Amino acid sequence: MMRVLILMLSFFVADGTDRVIPTCTAEACFTLYLKEKDLETASENCVNNGGNLVTMRNDNEFQSVKSALLAAEDSILNSTLWIGLVLLKGRCTDFTEELHGFRWTSEPNESKYSKWKNKPLRTCTEKRCVSTSLADDLKWTDGSCKDRAFYMCKFLSKGMCKPIVMENPGDVNYNLPFLDKPQTQSEKLAMLPHGTWAEILCGGSEDAESFLSVCDNKDGIFGWTNSERFCARDNRSCARKNGGCDQLCSETAGASVRCGCRERYYLTDDQLSCALRNNCENSPCESKCIPTATGFSCACADGFQLFEDDISCVDIDECHRSICGEHKCHNTPGSFLCECNPGFRIFAGKCEDVDECTESRCPQGCLNSQGSFSCYCHAGYDSLPDDRGTCTDINECLDKPCEDICLNTVGSFKCSCRENFVLAKNGISCVHDPTENAQNTPSPVHREEFVTKLSHLPVSFESTTINPPPLNKTNAKADSTKRRESLLGSSWILVCVLASVIPLVALIVVISVVLWKRSKKATLKNTTADNYCWVSSGLDKERKKATFN
Repeated sequence: MMRVLILMLSFFVADGTDRVIPTCTAEACFTLYLKEKDLETASENCVNNGGNLVTMRNDNEFQSVKSALLAAEDSILNSTLWIGLVLLKGRCTDFTEELHGFRWTSEPNESKYSKWKNKPLRTCTEKRCVSTSLADDLKWTDGSCKDRAFYMCKFLSKGMCKPIVMENPGDVNYNLPFLDKPQTQSEKLAMLPHGTWAEILCGGSEDAESFLSVCDNKDGIFGWTNSERFCARDNRSCARKNGGCDQLCSETAGASVRCGCRERYYLTDDQLSCALRNNCENSPCESKCIPTATGFSCACADGFQLFEDDISCVDIDECHRSICGEHKCHNTPGSFLCECNPGFRIFAGKCEDVDECTESRCPQGCLNSQGSFSCYCHAGYDSLPDDRGTCTDINECLDKPCEDICLNTVGSFKCSCRENFVLAKNGISCVHDPTENAQNTPSPVHREEFVTKLSHLPVSFESTTINPPPLNKTNAKADSTKRRESLLGSSWILVCVLASVIPLVALIVVISVVLWKRSKKATLKNTTADNYCWVSSGLDKERKKATFN
């Protein structure tokens, strides 16, 4: 007993957080793993145990997964759960398919059934995986496969056995093929899959009788081997746990009991359990027959409904419900067909807007709208009035945006300036080049050489020479020095001005002298002194003497 307790304690310590909740139906078993894993790890765990991640290829599978989750003891309402639906890397999202390009991880890989919550991410380079949640009514959401979530495995079985019915007190441990941990009667498993072996301990103690039984196929009916009655005693009676019978119990001679079943049920090979007979054999239902406890009921396929006789089926005209919206609707037997308006296409039976902008309809900008699209040109371009969708370059220079020179470019323009000017910070105006004055201004040595050359230039025209009156040499030298210093101290702009003015002044002086001489000669020639003689007053002699002295 101590060894058993130690083993149980080590199991809960090592794997206590990885809880597994099994659930079985008449068709398959499900195991819910309450420890978050990435999808690759979860899928490998399911395959290694002989199963696959759960799928929802149709409404029956959807309802089975939903029932298994609702039967879980733990509340997982807001938890996410991986399902076996992935978009492989290198495969593109395709919104024209119900699965949007995703594929199931187990066969068959494709189906027309879908439960998307939102459109998945559009990609061709990333592997995407799908999860679901009871909070979203098990609608699908895609995400990164590296995320972590709970997961559920599905195990198909050839058949199922009902739990063992104990006629007397005892314990049963069920060892399911895909679980490492034995399941007890307290797990409340409604069915057990083929291949499950049960360890039965009668009397509830280690000294009591124990034996094994296996869920196996016996002539087309699955049941437990080795014993038809578990932990039976000769003195059993219907008064004690109904004699171990599933339904009816009757006592026989010799202190024994006999089990029986109610109407429409039959006794299975264990002589304890009862199974419902197939009430749908030779039923008059036109489409489907559903067995019930009291008989059967008829049902119809999708797109049909029961007629007044509750046996026949008639087509449902879905077009009366405006199922196609503003698009045309054509009724078909059991279904309908939408004829989409231009700019729309069929998706999952409904008309959905086509995003023309993903098809490169416009040379530049594109704006999608319901059922249509519009093109527009980028800045610097304009559309031609007679050709929709064509963009031509705008010649911005026609509007003279630049202060000086404008150069048109594709989709824009560029301003520039003439020599000695540069562009301002606004890219439009022109300002003086600050480096140009420094380059054109001569050095002080060059300015002095230029002034010296100007001072030595002779002022002569033809044969006439202007001789200014003699000046005091000292004063002349001082004046020359002052003028040179003044010139050297002037700016280069003043030198340039003087260089331009001096020749002009010299020309004016020469012309004035020539005109004066000609006027003097004419005056002397025409003067008669009115018959008077010119007599010297002696003033000239006095001037000469003053000059020589």
